[in-house]
This record gives sequence, structure tokens and C-alpha cells, in this order.
Amino acid sequence: MSTLPEIRTRVAKHLLGDNRYFGHSALNELVSQETLTGMMALAVTGRRITAEERDLLDDLCVIMTSADPRIWPLKLARIVASYGGTLAGYTASMLPMEGHQIGPWVAGYAAQMYVELDVFIESFEGSLADAVRAFIAGSSHFHGYGVPLRTSDERLDALERRMRASGRDLRKYWRLHEALAAGLWEQKKLRPNITAGFGAMLLDLGFTPHQASMMTLIQNSNTFAANAFEGARQQVDALRKLPDEHIEYVGKPARVSPRAQEKAMPRVLPRAHLNA
Repeated sequence: MSTLPEIRTRVAKHLLGDNRYFGHSALNELVSQETLTGMMALAVTGRRITAEERDLLDDLCVIMTSADPRIWPLKLARIVASYGGTLAGYTASMLPMEGHQIGPWVAGYAAQMYVELDVFIESFEGSLADAVRAFIAGSSHFHGYGVPLRTSDERLDALERRMRASGRDLRKYWRLHEALAAGLWEQKKLRPNITAGFGAMLLDLGFTPHQASMMTLIQNSNTFAANAFEGARQQVDALRKLPDEHIEYVGKPARVSPRAQEKAMPRVLPRAHLNA
């Protein structure tokens, strides 16, 4: 007789008169002490962050807010939500995030890139600038880089100002981010976007690359929620059906079934009926 494996969790436990969340009393310890950002960071890391770290993450949430519904994952939220389902629209907009080009995992890849750069520099004999050049020469892809249609990512510009104001621009991974950004601009004319800065900042906050990805999704979830909520209430007909004059079918003609062919054939009456 096989036995099922025991699954242990540190997330939560319901007790009589209390709810435990990562070992903390939600009703007697965390209430009035934690914020939504702090609770989400606790969900990802299992540890409570400081008030200064919460403020930084709250500012990042605001800085990352780019909720224009013309951005295609947000447009997808609108299309699905137009049928009246807020959760359906929100969920649909999350699905494209499970990829390697856009979405939260890019911040984690950027964070991992900085970890690898740090290890590379440790074993490199020479200046930081020379180490960065050698790292770039030996790499084929740089996560969090590329800024379309403008000279810089305005969200990263705002984050850089926030980092300087808080003194966190002197932390290890942020300095690696700045060194890599300078090297990539010099060698490949590539500019970093917000995910590159987010990855470095979260490493300095003690998050792992995988945790950095999850926090990116959490910190940017308001943009998806806003479009799904409004889209479900507007229920725009144009998002559910394109006008026929804007649709052109390209392909083989539709096949006609034998039954339809039989119905289309002229009916021949029996001769007796004709004589009558």
C-alpha cells in the first residue's frame, strides 16, 4: 500500500481565534503594523521587510505604473473583460507574462545577470571597466536592455533619482548595474529599461533573482487590474466583434456537405404529378 508524501508548508495555519502567516499572528501582530506591500514581500521571501524597504517598493510600484491600454497585454485584458468578467480579463492579461521577452521573469533574468557579473569580476584581474568589457564580449544576451522609440526609459530615470536620494545607488548590485549600463552603451549602444534597474535594486534588498521576478509581477499588478476592472464595466461591443466590412477571408472556399448539395438540387416531381 503506497503512502502519499507529506507536504509541509510555512505559509499559514488557521488556529482557534487567530490566523498564522509565516509564523506571525495576523490578527494580533501584523495588523496595524504591516502594509499590503509588506505582506506581499512576506509572501515571496518569508521574512518581514523594514519600513524603509517598504517605502522603496511602494515608490517602485508608482514608478512602474504604465497602464496605457494600447500596450498589448493590457489590451488583452480589455478584450476579454469586455464580455463582462473582471477576473477573466485580469487572468487573461497575466498569461502573456509567462515568457522570456516581456513580463516579470525578465527582471529575474536581469538580476541573475548581475549575480553572474559579480562572480566574473571576482575572478578577473584588472579594472572594473575592463572586467565589464570582457563580460560583455563573452555574453550573447543582456536582459533588461532595449528602450524602443525613445532615448531612455523614463521609469528607470525616475528610479535612478529615487536611488540617489535614498543613498542606495552606492549598493553593490546597483553599482554593477551602472557599470554594465555604461559598458553596453559604449560597445553596443544599448540602454537599460526599468527591469534592469528593478533586478539590481531587489538584489540589494536581499531578494533572490526568482523572488525579484515575483515582486515585479506584484508591483505592476495595478496596471492589469485597472484595465480589467474598467473594461468589464464598459463592455465595448467593438472589442467583441469586428464589423463585417473589416474582415476579409483568405483561403479555400468553404466546403458544401453532401446533405446541403442535395437540398440545393432542384426537386424533380414524379411524372404522374406532372400529368395531373
